Amino acid sequence: MSMDLEVKTFRHDPEYFEAGPHPIAKTVKTTSADVKAHAPVQLDESGKIKPVATGEEESVYGIVPEAAASGEEAVVYLTGEFFADTLALEESVTAAKLEAPLRKIGIFLKGVKADP
Repeated sequence: MSMDLEVKTFRHDPEYFEAGPHPIAKTVKTTSADVKAHAPVQLDESGKIKPVATGEEESVYGIVPEAAASGEEAVVYLTGEFFADTLALEESVTAAKLEAPLRKIGIFLKGVKADP
């Protein structure tokens, strides 16, 4: 019996931020602020998403693959593996600060550099 296995390769460039073969669970949420492509997001008090701000890294909910304006619906990745240097981060938010909170929800970052 012959089994054909599909080998999936991943490249590393700013347009392709998925880093591994992990399955990606998704949902759709409305935004309460403009969100950049590849931005980690959190839920606000009304259940809408907004970018993760400095000091709120523990409240990360997921990562959006595409940009969305305030009030629009956006896909949110709830699991998966992504390159750290392709994330769109708010000022003073670092991949190192997000690594552990993201891991707790099933998102893994590759290439995280320690904070200086």
